[in-house]
Amino acid sequence: MRCTVAWVAAGALSVAGVVTLALGLATPVSFGWFAYQPLADATFTPTGTGVVVSRATVIGFVLLTIGLVGLAFLGGLRAGKRRP
Repeated sequence: MRCTVAWVAAGALSVAGVVTLALGLATPVSFGWFAYQPLADATFTPTGTGVVVSRATVIGFVLLTIGLVGLAFLGGLRAGKRRP
């Protein structure tokens, strides 16, 4: 029973990571040349430190990584139980 819950949780984390990653990559990020206005009086400075991916993309990568590591761990446990 506990093993099934762990498989479902790891799978759900992986799916949530893929969905969040896809949504994050679909989100446009304004950076540098996209916000260039040659005749404006204001100087453009990016709010971050030059990161060109959105926060949702980073969260998606983290969720996907945690889910895949969990699935790999559970797969290793299952493969190890087959041997006497």
